Amino acid sequence: MDKIKKLEQQLEETRNSLSTDRLDMSFGEIMSMYEREEIIIDPDFQRLFRWGIYQRTRFIESILIGIPIPPIFVAEDENGRWELVDGLQRISSIFSFFGILKTIPEKNNWIMCKGDIARDLENLACKDLPLKFQLNIKRASCRVEIIKWNSAFDMRYELFNRLNTGGSELTDQEIRNAIFRGVSKEFNSFLRRSAEKADFISLVQPTERQVEQLYMDELVLRFCSLYDFKEELSENISQHMTNYMRAIVSQPVRITELERVFNETVRILSPIGKETFRGSNNVFSTSLFDCVTIGISNNLDRYSNERTDIIIQKINDLKESENFKKASGSASASKSRIMKRIEVANQIFGS
Repeated sequence: MDKIKKLEQQLEETRNSLSTDRLDMSFGEIMSMYEREEIIIDPDFQRLFRWGIYQRTRFIESILIGIPIPPIFVAEDENGRWELVDGLQRISSIFSFFGILKTIPEKNNWIMCKGDIARDLENLACKDLPLKFQLNIKRASCRVEIIKWNSAFDMRYELFNRLNTGGSELTDQEIRNAIFRGVSKEFNSFLRRSAEKADFISLVQPTERQVEQLYMDELVLRFCSLYDFKEELSENISQHMTNYMRAIVSQPVRITELERVFNETVRILSPIGKETFRGSNNVFSTSLFDCVTIGISNNLDRYSNERTDIIIQKINDLKESENFKKASGSASASKSRIMKRIEVANQIFGS
């Protein structure tokens, strides 16, 4: 098969793996669907509604002056309901402006600031607008792109990964959660429980923005994917985590064991505090996170009742290891460097 024929076949197979539809709807229709629970904003996403008043005001202003609105993306479940995946900031701005956002009512009925063009929007809530303006917003048209749940996982991931509509771009973990919870929510719930553990938060000390963008959930997934992987590691850690999550969401029986190992690893490291995963520059290091957690978890029986000072010495031995340093730094997310670091960690913590 020549190169062009092979290319045609690849493109055709990929196009056929993506099942989509599209509709033009008014925001009023979308609001009605939401109130009838025909369109769902998952609580994991809804808590990520992070637009400020200026961004929300600017969006309402855009609608009122007739600027076309980027499409939203929804995923259709087996019952025909839509689950919002991309467009959260815009849709949540509309719902909260009209006072119908359900799980975070404290953000409802917000008051606008000055618009970039319509400066007299300042200090006005929805109820303060003339009825014709409220109806203009409800009747404004929005393109809805519908992704069927029978679409191939890889193509859904690529689609969401490439979206860059108005608002905050989704992180890799937000994309993974969006796609794979269609199979089972149990693994997502495990990631959330683990990410919220006080001892784990104390070890990592994430920023508020990292918490919002599911960085803690991603670290739990990262740990599980390195501890539990049975196949060859992917070329980079991000793709490896995606491949692992695709496989594990359909194996809920593994969650109990993964949670036990993760919790015990965190318990062992908790007395050491934030220095556990920080190098000489006092910045959190994913390389140290990988190696320390995997080194401990692979030797739980040994370290469950070990003295803290001995564990600290093992961690310091890792930090001072020349082989560890060589496998860190630039290109540290590559397959070869990750495998080399874990090999070093297993030697240090296993000896």
